[in-house]
Amino acid sequence: MRVILLLVLFCTSRAFGQVAQYQKDFNKINEGLMLTLGSYAVSNFALSGAGYFLSEDESTKRFHEMNVMWNTVNLGLAVPGYIKARRNAGNYSIEAMLAQQRKTEQIFLINTGLDVGYMAAGYFMRTDAENRSDRAALFRGYGNSLMLQGGFLFAFDLVAFGIHRSHCNRDFE
Repeated sequence: MRVILLLVLFCTSRAFGQVAQYQKDFNKINEGLMLTLGSYAVSNFALSGAGYFLSEDESTKRFHEMNVMWNTVNLGLAVPGYIKARRNAGNYSIEAMLAQQRKTEQIFLINTGLDVGYMAAGYFMRTDAENRSDRAALFRGYGNSLMLQGGFLFAFDLVAFGIHRSHCNRDFE
């Protein structure tokens, strides 16, 4: 059914406008997602930056320290992702646009799996902190941060996948 739909769309001049509009919407979705990720990262910098300097407890200090490091990566992904979405004005064929759509969905699904790993690693670090007498605060703080950041990214990636899947289903299925 999808092949027939694609052939019909491809053979009409309206199809070119539909693909262009689909690509425009696709890019707007990615812009919004990257703004969300970037805003989350910046707010974490502010909160955890202040939290680090205001904390007296070593475990809490390490929690904020890891939040800042983790969100350096988030911001490092959000900024180029946003720029790419803003500049991506090429004229894709239907096949190329659907390939881009599938690739994007796969990335968010793979990331969701990785996020589960981050949360599990954080849980392991937090529970293993008691066995690390000299580094218990580091393990506890970093573990708590990994669970928080992994949890946020899990929700973010799952919602991003859902938004993209819904967009594709609405326009192509």
